Amino acid sequence: MLDKDELILSSTEAAALLEIHVSSIKRWSDEGRLEAVRTPGGHRRFSLQTLLMFAKQEQLRIPLLGFAPYEAKVWRGLQQLRQGMVPKELLALMYQWLKEGKSGRLIRLILFFYRYGVSIASLGDYLLGPLMDQVGAAWEVGEVGIGEEHRMTQVLVDALYALRHVEQEPEGPVALVACPEGEQHELGAFLVRLILEEHRWRVLYLGADVPAEEVGWQQQQWRASLVALSFVPPLGRADVLRTIRVLDQLYNPDCPYTLILGGKGTAAVRCIHGSFKEIVIFQKLEDFELWLYQHHAQR
Repeated sequence: MLDKDELILSSTEAAALLEIHVSSIKRWSDEGRLEAVRTPGGHRRFSLQTLLMFAKQEQLRIPLLGFAPYEAKVWRGLQQLRQGMVPKELLALMYQWLKEGKSGRLIRLILFFYRYGVSIASLGDYLLGPLMDQVGAAWEVGEVGIGEEHRMTQVLVDALYALRHVEQEPEGPVALVACPEGEQHELGAFLVRLILEEHRWRVLYLGADVPAEEVGWQQQQWRASLVALSFVPPLGRADVLRTIRVLDQLYNPDCPYTLILGGKGTAAVRCIHGSFKEIVIFQKLEDFELWLYQHHAQR
């Protein structure tokens, strides 16, 4: 009998956890080597602790064991991320790791989630974004200094670099991604870069604090068909409108592009117009990725 508070896995989930074929799970269960219970419908169910003990006994080098003694929190967090939920308990643990300088563990955790099917968009919306909100809140109340805030941010940027696939140069359309003038927080823009690269776009990444004039000139030089800018508070509506005004003045109809705006700094922006092919504002990376799918289907 499984305890109601235990984390319970199906045969398919157990096989994914142990990185083996599901037929092996069923065979070991039938042989009595791996304890399981049956549902009323006859399906096997395994407790997470049983699977972890089995992995240790069989010397299976599974990634989840690398997060001991927090395997249950990590696995529960994985399920929450897959469901589009913020894993609050795991966020508290990750913030503690950030404060303690356990950067290797954090990077491995983000890679673990990605490897187990959490999209980059979901990582941004439900894990890294909320984690950076927590870091920002700690800075605002004086819990951490500016240097500490920068150090924590850089750990997460390092994790995103580890997610990049740079084996070959994409041959898709050109996109330009940047943070506007005055914007030093690159995490959101970097996530957009990764999503575009996964969709086979060739991305020109300009980084932080880029004047609007430079964005416009670079777009024309490289004939980018998409320009994406990330605005994070304290940048807000006035900064967004000022940037759009400059880009609109520089816009060349012989080199058209879609302007993508994102980040919490765009939350108060409504009903904007310009010479661009299109202006689209996203508050969630998942919505941006859905738009990309639809955009690709129409190309």
